[in-house]
Amino acid sequence: MAERKVLVAGALGVVGRAVVERLAARRDEWEVVALSRRGPDFDTPAHFVAVDLRDAEATRAALSTHADASHLVYAALFEKPQLARGWSEPDHIETNRAMLANLLDAVTSPRLEHVTLLQGTKAYGAHLGQPMALPARERDARVEHPNFYFAQEDLLRERALRTGYGWTVLRPQVVCGVAVGSAMNVVAGIGAYASLCRERGRPLVHPGHQNLLTECTDARLLASAVEWASTRPRASGEIYNVCNGDVLCWRDAWPRIAAHFQLEVGEPAPLRLAEVMPAEESLWRELARREGLRVESLDALIGLSWQYADMIWANPVSADRPGLVSSIKLREHGFSDCVDSEDALIELFEAMQAHRYLPR
Repeated sequence: MAERKVLVAGALGVVGRAVVERLAARRDEWEVVALSRRGPDFDTPAHFVAVDLRDAEATRAALSTHADASHLVYAALFEKPQLARGWSEPDHIETNRAMLANLLDAVTSPRLEHVTLLQGTKAYGAHLGQPMALPARERDARVEHPNFYFAQEDLLRERALRTGYGWTVLRPQVVCGVAVGSAMNVVAGIGAYASLCRERGRPLVHPGHQNLLTECTDARLLASAVEWASTRPRASGEIYNVCNGDVLCWRDAWPRIAAHFQLEVGEPAPLRLAEVMPAEESLWRELARREGLRVESLDALIGLSWQYADMIWANPVSADRPGLVSSIKLREHGFSDCVDSEDALIELFEAMQAHRYLPR
């Protein structure tokens, strides 16, 4: 029997899926209950439970036989159709807070030891159109603005103080992983964009600022950090930035990305993918049917990730002053995993192709 029972909320998102895959592979250590509104399209020993966390009563009913969890990983997310605009709207904030509250209310056993909450650099105001501190550190004062991260974090702190379980907040940079329909998956976005360029016989044009410097977080590394934080007493009550350990200039990574998809690199040109890529839906369907892809709809594959890609590549503030974070605290506390970001991107493209989400 497994030592621990973990609930993973948002189990098919870019973060949650990586956590499920990592922990479910350790059957002697973890019993994994994966929470998602839809079922998996891949083999996994995890037990999937269909639940909409916005519905408090349905959440309690769905988890009635799993309220004895020892650990909770919260990577669920509610997003509105206009991604960035929604982040500051009151109903977006309240919905995300309520989802976490509904889940915490449903896990009633005193066995609960630890909750890991996923955030990101919006906690530092990265989306506000103004420079972050460089590098952003966990000890930085809050940039006060409407933000569901703060609502969730304050809720978690209050509940933990009342009940006694531990908690950790993780703040990754641009998360790269395998997922379908995610609101923020640059791997799916680049992969579909490149595949359609190849289908039309076009070179791969970098659509954003040419000197844009960023950090990425491989979802697999993040899953490792989740496991570490969940099982280390020192991590309890802490916030950690999590990134791969290097920096990435998209322009310099572009030739290797193009080569992976058998493409030439085109001359850089500004391009808003959210504006032009939806028109490629019919071509994608033809490509998907011909290549036997799992997801015939481009919209279903990408979710809101075109908007996210545009935010990453076309942000003039980020181009002038990069949004970088310090991960020194995490390393000082004992987590030292690292990965080459370019290598990780290629591996993740290969994984998306192996799962038949992208054509080879």
